[in-house]
Amino acid sequence: MTTCGSQPSRLAIAARRAGPSLALLVGASALLLVTDRAGSARSLPAIGVLQHTSSVVLDDAVRGMLDGLAERGWNDGQTCTVRRYNAEGDVVQANAIAREIAGGPFDVALTSSTPSMQALANANKSGRVKHVFAAVADPFSAGVGLDRADPLEHPRHMVGYGSLSPVHVTFRLAKRINPGLARVGVAHNPAESNSRRFLELARASCRELGIELIESPVENSSGVVEAVKATLARGAEAIFVPGDTTVMNALDAVIAAGAKAGVPVFSVNPGVPDRGTLFDVGFDFHQVGLAAGRLAADLLDGTDPATVPIRETAEVIPPRLFVNLAAKGVDFTRWRIPADILSQAAFVIDEQGVHEHPDAVLAGPFTEAE
Repeated sequence: MTTCGSQPSRLAIAARRAGPSLALLVGASALLLVTDRAGSARSLPAIGVLQHTSSVVLDDAVRGMLDGLAERGWNDGQTCTVRRYNAEGDVVQANAIAREIAGGPFDVALTSSTPSMQALANANKSGRVKHVFAAVADPFSAGVGLDRADPLEHPRHMVGYGSLSPVHVTFRLAKRINPGLARVGVAHNPAESNSRRFLELARASCRELGIELIESPVENSSGVVEAVKATLARGAEAIFVPGDTTVMNALDAVIAAGAKAGVPVFSVNPGVPDRGTLFDVGFDFHQVGLAAGRLAADLLDGTDPATVPIRETAEVIPPRLFVNLAAKGVDFTRWRIPADILSQAAFVIDEQGVHEHPDAVLAGPFTEAE
């Protein structure tokens, strides 16, 4: 009779004999598990996000896009994979990235800025990737196949929002604040279709209001300050910053140049309330991005982009007004902010700090004349 200590039990002998087979079985199971997880990761919808440069406006729009997707359950690494790209203002790089997105494993791509929209639209003409654009001032003038007269006339794979800030409202406010305003300078890049559209509207507003618009074209951000100084040398009493990516990249330097000359700067790109502009009229680009992210979620959920019209941001998000009563270099005996304008400001900045008024509503209408 055997005992536990003297000889191996039959169970132990059987386990040793089965060892190699068990090892193979465990290994195969582990391999299947890893393969299943890898396959699951590969099966997640892939989303590409392209912005043209780093700026408050475009960064806010991209943040909103990702928040809009997450709001609808599309979270990076869980229910989808997200890859972000930034061309850092380089058109050649933007086109290369766009080709990578159009030829890559992406189901949906989002673009933030007019140059990014144009780059991907050109690279993705086959429509292999569904494309949602935002932070684009005037998509209809961008040469990508859209029709201003028919919002449903667009490439079947491409939809989005136009974010044309109300230029006439902006100049009308400038004239209310300083009724004697006669000359406004503007630096702009004529190569940008969005900038050309803003200039068309600015010229029309200035003609109506009796303001001379002193224009100074520029090719890149390094030349913006000199372009602004050229308008100041010609008698500009204020500087207008349009929705121009080139100029926005040098906004801090523009504000500094204006402050040094004692000339206020106003823009159509609200962002950082106390950055130094006298006032800004435009959209909350995080909200703009949210709308685009929700639209991208619709496409991921099965909506046919061909059935979705191109919409103006003002249809779903009202523009906002920021007023800075502490803007450096501004002569507030000439630039007086009426109480009714202050009451419409979402943010008012003074010597005590930044004051938010979330219920403030800017008076419209916000559609621009053709």
